[in-house]
Amino acid sequence: MSSRASDAAPRCRICGSAGDLRLTTTDRNRSIGAERFDYRSCRACGTLYLAEVPADLARYYPPDYYPIGAEHETNESERAKVALLQRFVSGGALLEIGPGAGGFAAEALRSGFGVRAIEMDERACDHLRAIGAQAVHSAEPHRALAEMAPARAIVLWHVFEHLAEPLALLRAAAATLEPGGVLLIAVPNPAAFALRVLGARWPHVDAPRHLQLVPAATLVRLAGEVGLAPVALTGSDRAGRDWNVFGWQHFLAPPTSGAVRRRAAFYAAALVSLLLAPVERGGLRGSTYTAVFRNDGGI
Repeated sequence: MSSRASDAAPRCRICGSAGDLRLTTTDRNRSIGAERFDYRSCRACGTLYLAEVPADLARYYPPDYYPIGAEHETNESERAKVALLQRFVSGGALLEIGPGAGGFAAEALRSGFGVRAIEMDERACDHLRAIGAQAVHSAEPHRALAEMAPARAIVLWHVFEHLAEPLALLRAAAATLEPGGVLLIAVPNPAAFALRVLGARWPHVDAPRHLQLVPAATLVRLAGEVGLAPVALTGSDRAGRDWNVFGWQHFLAPPTSGAVRRRAAFYAAALVSLLLAPVERGGLRGSTYTAVFRNDGGI
């Protein structure tokens, strides 16, 4: 590749550096269109980023993207997420960015948190209000945050990778946290063992909805730049283990597959994850990681 071609290539939206082509894929998870998408690996910060964001990105979020309904409001995985957060804050004002169907928000309400949310889907906002949370309808959470009261905890469960302006969100979150409050971010892991094995077929690429997959070390550095100190970093929490299974399951049977194939894939994926547990649950090699940061003195 010539230096001119390299200079003209899309830059990393995390640090602005050039990146090398890592993989090319389609919307394997939802089969919306046949377009192909290039992902590049940033030479400076290691972020895996979508080179060109579709102008019609909204169409890749169909109405059934959010499985809204009582059956999705709580389960063991959501309870485990709340328990993880409670290791760092016992209660208070909780703000969730991108709660979707509201499973975590519902469990947090049951656990005594006062829950507010910023969500881009209007139906999801209506559902959140119905279960007792306050909801702001916005596709620009960093702007919505600027208008909100301080929070004891801010959480993003697999939202950061969808954001067009992730750094603006980090700055806004740090400014909104109370002193002593925590920011929890869970994201797909670009250092995942499964990504090395499956490449473009790895379901957690989720093209084109995932705009960037940020390495843990890069996220820790970015959080430090806005005054947040790391207090936990794990890929083996309950949600992380579930996402490992999800990745293998959806590789074997994408969501568009028939019910019988999906069920068989679930059991096969559970077995694969069990066999690979020594690899995927150690050294941040799982499909996702969860990072928790504390605002030690305000910024």
